[in-house]
Amino acid sequence: MMELLLLFATSLGVALAAAIALWLASIPLRDVSIIDMFFALIIVAITVASLLLAPSIGPLQWLLSAMVALWALRITAYLITRNWGHGEDPRYTKLRSWVNDERAFIWLSLRKVFLLQALVLWLASLPVQLGMQLGTGAPGWLAVAGTALWLLGLVTETIADRQLQHFRKDPANKGTVLCTGLWRYSRHPNYFGELCVWWGIWLVACEAPFGFLTIIGPLAYSYLVVNVTGQRTLDKKLAREKPGYAEYMARTSGLVPLPPRRQ
Repeated sequence: MMELLLLFATSLGVALAAAIALWLASIPLRDVSIIDMFFALIIVAITVASLLLAPSIGPLQWLLSAMVALWALRITAYLITRNWGHGEDPRYTKLRSWVNDERAFIWLSLRKVFLLQALVLWLASLPVQLGMQLGTGAPGWLAVAGTALWLLGLVTETIADRQLQHFRKDPANKGTVLCTGLWRYSRHPNYFGELCVWWGIWLVACEAPFGFLTIIGPLAYSYLVVNVTGQRTLDKKLAREKPGYAEYMARTSGLVPLPPRRQ
């Protein structure tokens, strides 16, 4: 029990330290969006700390490490390519209007953006932390199922992101709605893939004793992606700004890919 408490305290400290480092970097850049590009590195730091504190390193520890590393490499590379040099995300620019001056916004961003995300990412990584600490023996059928779900998610979000990137590069598509490829079946196939990744990691962690208790991790991350930073926020924004998006919403599943509804 003491080993687990030490692990959780250490990993939380690592998450907070990484978030504060990103916050400090955002101040001279005047761009809170840096957290969006590098958030995956917070989970990588937690994973490395958990691996270093593991009493032993076996197949389950290496599997979890590989799953996190490959996910983080892909999503960080994609987000840097997409966002670097494009200025602050409008969501954060709107947050600036909540206060009267830059100094007040700096402290607001620390509380509302960086520390909040650090806490959610720490929760999301609980399956990894516990799997590192308690996982023993060869991975079983839960690990196989979890790896399959993780792979489905990684492939889905990779394809969805590439389709979106290709769509945005064509000037003829400006102001229109992407509704082909995976986006014909889901308004947010990239978010669906992201959640499959983390539910898959949770399944792998269930190989460890009491691993199922870390379900709070994927639940917290799902809530963040669906209700706070992702699906619903983006739907509201696009419905206001893009002609035809309301009709697209009416016929297309919000998250899980499904056949389009007839109208």
